[in-house]
Amino acid sequence: MRNAGKIITVAAVAAALAACSPPNEQPSDLPPGADTTPSEQAAQPAQGTQRPTSPTSPQGDQGEACTAEDIEVAQAGEGEGYQVTIPQDCAAPTELLTRELQPGTGQPAAEGDQLDVDYSIVSWSDGEVKENSFGELGVLSVQLGEQQPGFEGWNEALQGAQEGTRRLVVVPQDMGFAQDSDHPLAGETLVVVAEVVDIAPQQ
Repeated sequence: MRNAGKIITVAAVAAALAACSPPNEQPSDLPPGADTTPSEQAAQPAQGTQRPTSPTSPQGDQGEACTAEDIEVAQAGEGEGYQVTIPQDCAAPTELLTRELQPGTGQPAAEGDQLDVDYSIVSWSDGEVKENSFGELGVLSVQLGEQQPGFEGWNEALQGAQEGTRRLVVVPQDMGFAQDSDHPLAGETLVVVAEVVDIAPQQ
C-alpha cells in the first residue's frame, strides 16, 4: 500500500508540471530574456556599424570662380613657353580675366594697331598645353578692333598692351573657339600666356 501511495504522488507531481508547461515548447540555449525570433533579429540593426553616406558633392562642384591671381605661371624653359598650374579648389571663370606678368614699354596698343604675339594655350579641364608658338609656330598677328578668325577674345585680352608685355588671360568657354564647333577646344575654358613681341601702329 505504501508503494501505491508513492506512485500516486509521483503521478500527481508529473501531471502538475505538464499543466504548467506550454505545449510543443522547444528548449532554448539562450539566457533568459534573450530569446528572439529570426524575423526580430533581422529587424534589429547591427551594433557598431554605420550606414553608407552619399558623396558630399559631385566632382567639379567647386563653389566660387577662380581669379587670375589663383593661377600659377612659371617659365618652362628658353623657347618652350610657360608652365601653367590651374587651381583645383575653385570653379572655371565665366568672364575674361587678365593679369600682368611683365610690363612692356612704349605706347599702349590702340584700335587698328597690329600686334605680333607669342602665346601658350592651356585647357582648363586637364591643364595641358594645347598650342605653343614659343619657338615653334612663330608669332600670331592680331589687329585690334578686327574680328579674329577662330579664336575670340584676343581684342579684349590685348587692350592696352605694350611691346614686351607678358599677360595671363583666362578666356571663358564662350569666347575661345566657341564659334568653331569642329575645333577640339570648342566649349573649353582656356588659359593663355601671351607676350607682345612687336606693335605696328595703324597707318
